[in-house]
Amino acid sequence: MATYVEIYGKRVKVLDSDPTLNSSYEGQVWYNSSSGTLKSVVAGISSWVSTGAMNNAEYRNAGAGTQTAGLAFGGSPNGTSSDDKVEEYNGSGWASAGQMPANRSYLSGCGLQTAALSIGGAAIPSYDSNVTLEYDGSSWTTGGSLNTPRNSAQNGMGVQTAALLAGGDRVSQDPTRAVANCEQYNGSSWTAVTALPRVGESAQNFGTTSAGTVAGGYDTTPNTVRSDSLNWDGSSWTASGNLPSTRQRGFSFGTQTAGLIVGGNTGDGAPTVINTTLTYDGSTFSVNPATLSSVRQLGAPSTNATSAGGWIGAGSSPPTGGITNISEEYNSGINTITAAAWASGGNVNTARNYLAGMGTQTAGLVAGGYSGTNVNNSEEYDGTSWTEGNNINTTRSNWSGGGTQTAGWGCGGYIGPAVSANTELYDGTSWSESGDLNTAVYNGATFGTQTAGVIAGGGKATPSLGTRTDRTEHFNGSAWTAVPGTLSAATRLNTGFGTQTAGVSVGGTTSTGNVATVNEYNGSAWTNVTAIPTATYQGGAAGTQTDGLYFGGAQPSQTATTLGYDGTSWSTRPSMATARGYGGPATAGSSTSTFYAAGKAPVTDATEEFTGVTETVTASTLTTS
Repeated sequence: MATYVEIYGKRVKVLDSDPTLNSSYEGQVWYNSSSGTLKSVVAGISSWVSTGAMNNAEYRNAGAGTQTAGLAFGGSPNGTSSDDKVEEYNGSGWASAGQMPANRSYLSGCGLQTAALSIGGAAIPSYDSNVTLEYDGSSWTTGGSLNTPRNSAQNGMGVQTAALLAGGDRVSQDPTRAVANCEQYNGSSWTAVTALPRVGESAQNFGTTSAGTVAGGYDTTPNTVRSDSLNWDGSSWTASGNLPSTRQRGFSFGTQTAGLIVGGNTGDGAPTVINTTLTYDGSTFSVNPATLSSVRQLGAPSTNATSAGGWIGAGSSPPTGGITNISEEYNSGINTITAAAWASGGNVNTARNYLAGMGTQTAGLVAGGYSGTNVNNSEEYDGTSWTEGNNINTTRSNWSGGGTQTAGWGCGGYIGPAVSANTELYDGTSWSESGDLNTAVYNGATFGTQTAGVIAGGGKATPSLGTRTDRTEHFNGSAWTAVPGTLSAATRLNTGFGTQTAGVSVGGTTSTGNVATVNEYNGSAWTNVTAIPTATYQGGAAGTQTDGLYFGGAQPSQTATTLGYDGTSWSTRPSMATARGYGGPATAGSSTSTFYAAGKAPVTDATEEFTGVTETVTASTLTTS
C-alpha cells in the first residue's frame, strides 16, 4: 500500500493551529498539536441551501439543466389549472423567460437550458398529452409526438437529441392507469423500447439513454407506492437495490452511478411528505445527511445536474405549506456553503424614511429623512450598531447621495415645502456645504463617489410640485455640471447604483405611472435595457453595472423582493424579512454585502443586512478505530 508521503510527496505536518484553508488543501493531512487532533480537508460535505425564489409558485412543473444554468416550465398554480410560465436559473436566482406555446402540467423534462425537452403531460382539465416541445434557450418548437400519450412520468432522462421516458400515467385508461411503456427520442421522433418490468408513475428517474435508473413510484394496480429500483443499460431493465422506504413524487438528478433523490412522499391516501435525501452508487441507496429546509414534492429538478450540485424549484409542501416558489440548491464537496440571506442588524437611533444612505455594510452612513417632520440626524454604522454623529447643515428629506462613510455626499431633497439644490459633503466627522445642483430636485437616482457622482431624474417644483425631469448632472467634488445624457423618460423615485461611467437607474414613476424601466449609463448617454419584473419605485440598491442588487421599494404597497443584475438580466435573490421602501441603503456596498436602514414599512428604525452566498473550506478531524 502506498504511503501518504508517496502519494502526496510530503509528510504529515505538525502545526499548533489549523492553517488558513483553501481548495489546495484537499487531501492534505496535518496534526494540530494544540488540540491533539489529526486533521484533513476531505470531500463529502453535503448541504441544501436556500437560493433566490422562483417568480411563480407552481407544482407538477418540469425542470431541465444544470446547477448554474437551469430551466423550469409549466406546472399548476392551484391544482385546478395548468400554466405556461418559463423561468431560467443562473446559479443564484430565477428570471422569467417567456411562455410555453400552451399551458401544461404533470409533464416531464430533461436536457439543458439551451436545449431542453418538454414531454407529454396534461392541459387540465384534459390529460394524456403526446406532445413534445423543444426549447433552444429562447423559443419553443414542436418535436415528434410520443407513441403513448401520458402524464406523471416525472423526469425524462438524457438530452434533447437522446432522451428516454419511462412509465407514466394515462388517466383515460382509468382504473388501470399507470403504464410500463418506455420510449426513446433521437431529436426528431420517439421509438418504443423495452418496457419496464412493472407499471409505474411518479417515480424518481435519472441518468441517460444508455445508463438510467427508475426508483420507486406509484403502481395503480394494485394501489401501491414502491421502493424498488431498476437500471437501464440501453436495451433492457435490471432490478437494483431498494430505496430505504417507499417513495414517489420526489426530485431527482445525477447519473446511474452517482444519483440523488430528495423529497417526495412515502405513500398514497394520506401520504407523508418528506425532506430527506438519498444518494445512489449504481446499486445501493444510502441516506444523505443533507435535508431540505421544508418537506416538498412535485416540483422541478435540474435533471441534468450532477450529484455534486443541483437545484430544485417550487412544488407543494402539504399539509400547511401549500404550493410554493421556494428554490433550494444542493452542493457536495470540501466547502461548507452558507446561503445568501438578509439578517437583522442594529436599529438606527431615529426611525425615519426618505433618508439618504451611503457607505458599506460595516462602515455605513445615513442622514436626514422624515419622521413626522424633516430631520437633520446623521448616524454612522459599524456593522453592529448605529452611533449619532454631527448633523447635516440643512434639515431635509427625500434626498439621496453616495460615497463612503469617510467621503460621503448628498444632494437635493425637500427643505420644508421647497425643493433644494443644496449639496453637502461628509468627511467622516462633519458635514460641509458644497456646490448646488443646477436644477433643484428630490427623489432622484444617485450613484458614484464624492469626486465623481451622478444624479439623474427626480421631481422638480416647477411648473408644479412633482414635475419630473430626465436630466443628468455630474459632480466633481465641488461643482455640478449638466450633461447631455437624458433618461428614457422623465422619472422620479428612481434608484441608482454603479459609477459615473457605468451606472444604472431602476424603476420609479413617470407621468404615466409606476415603471419597471431600467436605464444604463456609460458616462455620457443612457440606454434602455432589460426591465425589472415588476414596476417598483424608491427601492434600495448597491453594486456595479454588471453585478448589482436592487431591493425593497413600493409597487405601490411595500415589497421585500430582492433582485440581482448581471449587466444583462435580472434574477431573484432571497427577500428581506420586512417589506419596505424609502430607506437608506449602503450605496457603496456590493451585490454580496450591503444594508437597508429605516424606511417605510410603516416608518421603522430597523436595519437589515444582506450577505451573499459564502463558501468555506472546512477541516475534518480524522479518527481511528
